[in-house]
Amino acid sequence: MKRRFKYFFTLFLALSAFLTWRTVLSLENPTLKFYMLDIGQGDAIFIETPSGNQVLVDGGTGKKVLSELGDVMPFFDRSIDAVFLTHPDLDHVGGLPEVLKNYDVDLYVDPGQPDTLGEYAEVERLVREKDIKRLVGRRGMKFLLDKDVVVEVLFPEKIADGGNNNKNSLVLRLSYKNEDFLMTGDAERPAEYFLIAKENDLHSEVLKVGHHGSKSSTSDLFLENVRPSYAVISVGAKNTYGHPHEEVLNNLFDVGAKILRTDVNSRVKIMTDGETLEVSSIK
Repeated sequence: MKRRFKYFFTLFLALSAFLTWRTVLSLENPTLKFYMLDIGQGDAIFIETPSGNQVLVDGGTGKKVLSELGDVMPFFDRSIDAVFLTHPDLDHVGGLPEVLKNYDVDLYVDPGQPDTLGEYAEVERLVREKDIKRLVGRRGMKFLLDKDVVVEVLFPEKIADGGNNNKNSLVLRLSYKNEDFLMTGDAERPAEYFLIAKENDLHSEVLKVGHHGSKSSTSDLFLENVRPSYAVISVGAKNTYGHPHEEVLNNLFDVGAKILRTDVNSRVKIMTDGETLEVSSIK
């Protein structure tokens, strides 16, 4: 019994030392981490702030998001501070029931778009059952994630009528000091034109390309306003939709954006201290 206690006590000390140095290093090197997870045809973005606060934007189609989270989060970490659902299409909401079952979540935000999809109904049930705070995302809302780290809802202003969930997709801007990440969900060109008209400055160093590179999004006018240095496309290999579309790739090339695709590069990781970007991928 004493030997076993000694073993666990040593393990506890080692774990405590690891956590202490992790905290010290994060304070000395305040880095935000942005991951475009490789979940196939769909979207899932994981964000970790310099202090270790964590956000998930969308969850892909199925359980693949769990293995991806397991690769980018410490094995002992079973909580996520906030989950944003851009819109209730299967390739964005499908994995969230598993996330809510396996992680403690403090806040859940979606556009309030009604939908009959079973996976969306399961998310709503779990949010109620686990007493997770829920907010309907609307333009102008801001979430302070950490010192100098803000997520702002740019779209929608209100719910548009019609059965196309993309019309009401959340558009989020993540800002850390002088670096901005524009996450457009599946927002289409009407939403882009709305943002051009409403926003004084859309310039963002990183653009999560809308609707997996469909030509219904990422207009040349929108890109002229965003002027991204990096464009990240979440897309399934050999998908049947023809994503990303050649027109979109040409538009991105014309504005000088470096393109990163999950079907080519797998998981994409972008780190920033708020002044510079460090970009890497698995492949």
